[in-house]
Amino acid sequence: IFLGSFRLPYEEIRDIVLEVDEERLSESLIQNLIKNLPEQKELNALAELKGEYEELVESEQFGIVMSSVKLLRPRLNGILFKLTFEEQVNNIRPDIMNVTFACEEVKKSEGFSKLLELVLLVGNYMNAGSRNAQTFGFNISFLCKLRDTKSISQNTTLLHFLAEKCEENHQAILRFPDELDHVDSASKG
Repeated sequence: IFLGSFRLPYEEIRDIVLEVDEERLSESLIQNLIKNLPEQKELNALAELKGEYEELVESEQFGIVMSSVKLLRPRLNGILFKLTFEEQVNNIRPDIMNVTFACEEVKKSEGFSKLLELVLLVGNYMNAGSRNAQTFGFNISFLCKLRDTKSISQNTTLLHFLAEKCEENHQAILRFPDELDHVDSASKG
């Protein structure tokens, strides 16, 4: 049934695949070839029967013809990727745009920049006298540790301390989420 649906000589199918003839290739053709193609070992075994081509059944003849294509399965997967690439990009384009806008918002956010400065300042104060004193920057993953870093009394975290200091002296910093319209939707994509 699979082979009859092609209505093309096997050599022509092979040539279409070899030439990546997009005029004649279709997504369904490639998907069917991938799905119904014998494994490479079976194709190699069929290739050895080339001399008996006329006596073989259609599916074996098809296997012999297609066995002459080097790296057939990876080639078919590559062709399928090429044929579906534009559709896949169009499907994720809104997510790509959200992430792009979110990145721009984070880079341009004055409030977030001030918050990072405050984190660096507090970190340098805490590290005074150690080898990490007066650091010029920190790894962004450190932000996740703000809630895990506790005071000596274990009553408050560094995150709570920073929030209190912002409320007391730097209220504008607390409005930085208003500058990040796309971050929430970008993080869900």
